[in-house]
Amino acid sequence: MPITGIGLAFTLAAALGWALFDALRKRLSREVSPVHLGLLLPLAQAPLLALWAFSREPLGLPLACLWPLVASALLNSLALVLFLDALRLSPMSITIPLLSFTPVLSTTLAWLFRGQTPALVQYGGAALVVGGAALLGGGSWRDLRASVREPGVRRMALVAVLWSGTGVLDQLAVSRGAGAWYAPALTAVVALLLFLWAAFRGQLRSFLAAVGPLVSQPLVAGTAVVIGALALAVQIEAFRWAPVGFIEVVKRGVGMASAVLLGRFVFGESLDSRKWVAVALLTLGVALVVGLR
Repeated sequence: MPITGIGLAFTLAAALGWALFDALRKRLSREVSPVHLGLLLPLAQAPLLALWAFSREPLGLPLACLWPLVASALLNSLALVLFLDALRLSPMSITIPLLSFTPVLSTTLAWLFRGQTPALVQYGGAALVVGGAALLGGGSWRDLRASVREPGVRRMALVAVLWSGTGVLDQLAVSRGAGAWYAPALTAVVALLLFLWAAFRGQLRSFLAAVGPLVSQPLVAGTAVVIGALALAVQIEAFRWAPVGFIEVVKRGVGMASAVLLGRFVFGESLDSRKWVAVALLTLGVALVVGLR
């Protein structure tokens, strides 16, 4: 699949949107548990996305895109809970870098199941992104072992595996005719799955109680809802114009570099020379993929 200027624009916009959304979710996870946040945000985003879809086309989804939608929702639901829990338990600068493996896995899956043959430059950029992530995780085996002991690291590693498959499934749905209604439908199914899981565990009352802390921070919560909805809608559009691997390399590279900088300037996390070098590698990896598309 050739990458057009439109595909590049959508990819960069989605990457920046997800980076900001990650920071907002980390801020909200201080007051609301990850599971509660994972349900409440999709519940708020689904109607917003539905309004956007209604303004573009009539209600409906082709039957052929339903099984990729359900499969993607299942993976997203589990990954979302693990992701938010990892952010709550460990610093962004340690957990987010593990998502660098997502573009490599996504590129490989897209090659195997979608016939999207990756260019050498794409793997080269992904390698730089992984290298920058490894540098963030620690510059020595001792640092690496210390990072592995972080409670959020194991969760985020599983998230990387789960999210490597969602992009391939979402692009498959788009190729089968999914339009603007795919984004609100996916979000609604994710919310429904988390709601059923909460009901099964007898936690619905605690979910209702979690609404209060979110309402008490209308600016942060409202911004998170809007930014998250926009990021998803733009990413779905990007799947129409660019390969999954390309989108994931840019998304993760921008996300990890932003996580380091936001972790320092917003959450007060440490930022030494090693992390600056890592940010440079991440930026170079993304620039290599984007500039030589």
